[in-house]
Parts: sequence; structure tokens; C-alpha cells
Amino acid sequence: MRKSKSETAETRKRIVDTASVVIMQNGLAATGIADVMAAAGLTQGGFYRHFESKEHLAAEASEAAFEKIFDMMGKQVAGLPPLEAITKIVHLYLHQRLSKNQDHLCPLVHLGSELPNADERIKAAANMGYKRTVGHLAGLLQQLQIEQSLDVADALVATMVGAVTVSRLALSAASEKSILNHAESTVQLVLKAALDGRKAK
Repeated sequence: MRKSKSETAETRKRIVDTASVVIMQNGLAATGIADVMAAAGLTQGGFYRHFESKEHLAAEASEAAFEKIFDMMGKQVAGLPPLEAITKIVHLYLHQRLSKNQDHLCPLVHLGSELPNADERIKAAANMGYKRTVGHLAGLLQQLQIEQSLDVADALVATMVGAVTVSRLALSAASEKSILNHAESTVQLVLKAALDGRKAK
């Protein structure tokens, strides 16, 4: 029996949502089409009715992963003052791997080492997610009247991404937490310096 357009769209979304978790957990090279389809509870044969290639799916999965992160963080910081919102976002990002919910893993961290050689569509999705993350933090920094908010936001995101990436190499849970806690302290120092610079003028 032929599926309706709505059923086809629903199946496609299911594949993308599943891939946004499986690919982030396992990486691009280690994830096959069969892995994603099995995790989605679908047969591998139906894949090409929705996507032209694994790279096509991975690009959309990366976009979906970012959307889930932005949606989750947006809900978590809704109504918070700018400085509290920034602090909350940084904490959530740094501790994404320690959360029981592994649905909010960032492509910049979990695909980072593979991105230089990845398909251009995957690179574009990652680049857009990076710019959007920086832009969101810059907007909050502007509300605090911090000059060069884009540069400060760029530094914060670089610190966050770098810290989570390095923490993945930790040989113990204690070491991982230590790396993330130090990064969180570094972010607070950057924010304090930016706020002090504002007050000095």
C-alpha cells in the first residue's frame, strides 16, 4: 500500500531525528545507513526513497542536531536575565555528554575531527550552526552593553567546543569533569573581564 505524503514526510523526519543522535554518538565514518535505519525501526531498502546518499542524510541530521540544541537551550533560559542566560547556556553545552539525555549532542564536537574531509553540505551545516551559536551569545552580550560582543562570543564558543572535545579524551570521569569545570571558570573570567571593561568606560 502506497504511503500518503504526510506518512512519507513523517518517516523522513523519523530517519533524520534518529540520525541526529546515532551519527553524533558514533561519528560519520562509523555510522552506516543500515545503523540509522535499524535504530529508526525501518528497513534499509527504504532509505533511498528519502535521501540520495549518506552524506545528504548526515547534513540534514547535523542541522536537526543543532535545532534540538537551540530549542532545548531556548526553553532552559527563557525569561532569564542576559548574564544568567549566558551562564546557563555555557553550563548546558559543556555538560552535554554528561547528561542522561543524549539527544542534544553538538556536531561541532562530535563530528569535529571528521569535518575537514566531510561532504560540503555537512561542512555548511556545521558552519551555520557555529555562526548561529556565536550570534545568539553575541545578542545576549549586547544586552549587557559589552563592546565587541561578536568577538567575545566567538571566544566563548571556541572555549566551549574545545573543552568538550578535549574532555572526550579523558581517561576518567573525574578528569573529564575537571576539564569542563576549568573551562566553565575560564568562561566566567572572560565574562568578568568584558563586564569590567564596560564599567571602566
